[in-house]
Amino acid sequence: MSKKGKIFVCGDTHGRPEDTKKLNGRNFPEQKELTKEDVLIQLGDFGWIWYEIGKNKEQEYWLDWLAEKNYSLAIVLGNHENYDIIEALPLVEKWGNTVHVLKRKNGEIYFFKRGAVYLINKRKILTIGGAESTDKEARIPHISWWEQEVLSHEETQNCLDEIDLHDNSFDYVLTHTCPAKYVSKFTNKRIKLNCFVARFLDHIDDTISCKKWHFGHFHQDKSVQRGKYNCHYNEAPFELK
Repeated sequence: MSKKGKIFVCGDTHGRPEDTKKLNGRNFPEQKELTKEDVLIQLGDFGWIWYEIGKNKEQEYWLDWLAEKNYSLAIVLGNHENYDIIEALPLVEKWGNTVHVLKRKNGEIYFFKRGAVYLINKRKILTIGGAESTDKEARIPHISWWEQEVLSHEETQNCLDEIDLHDNSFDYVLTHTCPAKYVSKFTNKRIKLNCFVARFLDHIDDTISCKKWHFGHFHQDKSVQRGKYNCHYNEAPFELK
């Protein structure tokens, strides 16, 4: 019988070395024993694709550093992402659906569609990226803020269609923000309480069943509702079992 690959999740990295250190050998020693069959899923605000590919030395270094890891790296998109670049990456078949892929010399990095279902190492996973930025008025469109951070009508409808195809039942739901009904447990910022994506996730939460729900966005490590809803940030990658 073949060994079932492992899946880990981790919080925001924001294109910053200090937030990405959670993935180094000291903080994530398990990676020494992993292979490309094992998957680390970063839960949005990845941020290491911020500048045009090939134009920023620090970004190039960290993209190579991440792509050459023993495991496969996949990204749930957040609100602080350069959507123009990511959406222009080629689409490939992966884990029973399609993903955008960034090809590097020594590996690849994958970006999940928003509102899509993937079968990863025998687990059925629903991924829904995006969130509304609280500081978007201070940002510059298509330079430091992208309107695509909020799901389009087409994306929400495709998500609902995929959920129906999978009988509304999943092992895990992986998102960037969380359902609106739980946002107040992580922040008192009203824009996050009124975030369109969070309100859409309320509907999803009422519609589906899942074992656990994991997300980032709120820059803390905290679980609510008896450990069903889990926010990740500083902690080392967490294994889904």
